[in-house]
Amino acid sequence: MQIDILLFDEASGDGLSSATRFGGLPSASGDFTWPTCRSCDGEMQFLGQVRSPTSERLHLVFMCQNNPGVCSEWDADKGANAVICTATDGLRIAPAPSDGETVRATLYGARVERVRASSYDEARSGWSERHPGRQREVLGQIGGEPDWLQGDETPRCDHCNEPMRFVAQIEEGPDYDTGMNFAGGCGYLFECGCVGGRGKFLWQS
Repeated sequence: MQIDILLFDEASGDGLSSATRFGGLPSASGDFTWPTCRSCDGEMQFLGQVRSPTSERLHLVFMCQNNPGVCSEWDADKGANAVICTATDGLRIAPAPSDGETVRATLYGARVERVRASSYDEARSGWSERHPGRQREVLGQIGGEPDWLQGDETPRCDHCNEPMRFVAQIEEGPDYDTGMNFAGGCGYLFECGCVGGRGKFLWQS
């Protein structure tokens, strides 16, 4: 089978973009409001934006980093992370709040490379073997099926209660100092095709 892996691409400007990229500030449309954590009430940190492979939507992924490990930011339903689904037209740069750990100290893009493998783990390992010392340049996969580190935690949509559709599996990033905090694991992004374009995020380690 074919696996679409995301690879590090440093060619990412800080302007408007409808492409998948990580760090920096989000590109949003409409009446965007920076999300806050349900546990601590602080503004969440913007992790990055992922272009859906199955719809014309951009998923803005946020996670609380005000009290790491306290606000249950790994859980899809505890309110310590958020996915805001936005259209890919009419975008504007959303300014960051002045308080809290809201912006990561990095900005990088991602490109897609299709490889033949039976799973994402096999695809990632194979690419790393062909490119020694560059394993962290594999940023995850887009589409396909999740490669769970623990058990299957596919979330259900809050609106229609159906299992959500897998969008991407996301690694912490190419640099230890600026990596996303998944406790050494990886994140999982989902969307629902029902009215409202809802999304959810969780991570496992």
